[in-house]
Amino acid sequence: MENGKTNVLFVTHADKKGGAEQSLIHLINYLDTAKYRIYLLSPGDAAYLNEIKTEYEHFPLRLNSIKQKLGLGYLETLLRIKRFVKKNRIEIIHANGWRAPWYTAPLKFMTKSKLVWHHRDHTHLRMFNHVLPRFFDQVICISHFVANSIRGSNKTIIYNGIDPDSALTPKSRILMEDDTLVIGMFGRIVEWKRYHLVIEAVKKMADNKRYNWKLLIVGDTSVDGSEDYYNDLIRKVIAYGLEENIVFYGYSPNPLDVMKDCDLTVNFSLNEPFGRVIIESLLAQTPVIVSDSGGAPEIIRETKGGFIVKDGDVEELYRTIRRVYDKGVNHQELSNEGYANVMNDFNMKAIARKVENTYHSLLARKMKAETAG
Repeated sequence: MENGKTNVLFVTHADKKGGAEQSLIHLINYLDTAKYRIYLLSPGDAAYLNEIKTEYEHFPLRLNSIKQKLGLGYLETLLRIKRFVKKNRIEIIHANGWRAPWYTAPLKFMTKSKLVWHHRDHTHLRMFNHVLPRFFDQVICISHFVANSIRGSNKTIIYNGIDPDSALTPKSRILMEDDTLVIGMFGRIVEWKRYHLVIEAVKKMADNKRYNWKLLIVGDTSVDGSEDYYNDLIRKVIAYGLEENIVFYGYSPNPLDVMKDCDLTVNFSLNEPFGRVIIESLLAQTPVIVSDSGGAPEIIRETKGGFIVKDGDVEELYRTIRRVYDKGVNHQELSNEGYANVMNDFNMKAIARKVENTYHSLLARKMKAETAG
């Protein structure tokens, strides 16, 4: 600790911004810099660095795939991190996502720092669920769904949060004001996001003589490189004759602005660990339909800002979309309640304080142990 501040090093491997990186950016921006001096280890050319608005010191370092770096390359990277940690007297090392913990876990035996892993994924791999958590003083899980997948008592649940300043522009669109139901899907285009099932559901709208709708697929394949799946979706849309209704919007740097132009969003993913686009949609005052899978239903139960449908059930998804289309639900009430609850329960100001309380607890235990020793 220097000048009364605790030195915290955030570690991430990503050079492009996904949900995990957006959550990390919000956390860094909302940490109390009167208490914490912030360091960030990430690729030197990471595309999201300009979104960090608070003061921090950058440690440019690329964390390559463990498969590629096992051996001397991995050890070299690990020793570089160790030297940085010792030189800067880092007290908290905060690993973000799924690759960073592999590079930070050994530091448990090489430094005196407390180790935190922000676990943002769900997997059935034993190494992630049973082995890695043992190396960390605290594992922050982004949902009960993620927490239930790992062993150990050193875990706590802290949801991802929204940046309240993003809601400065109110939603102006009312439901189907142009006689068209605008539906949005947001996120990288990969098969487990199940865009294909949503396309099947909206096809049923057309099959049942409901044509005044538009589906915006907002995302691309730049992160995962799933071009084959993307091309399959395009072929499906053409085969169904829905080119006028289904728009492949591409990547948007400002998804909230697009969400505000939607009447409804859909997140139908399989085992979504959390679902950042869900809380962002609620912040944009747009109700959400989610599949009863993963962490997504937790958000809807907490905020009451949408609908939960049976996991993977295309027919029920279609019927729920149709209810909104036919104005069989109180859309305004869903919008208002979802917005109010997400601003209250998922506000990044409160989320950051919860993370800070975790740091404080770890450092207090460390001080107590050192005093006893």
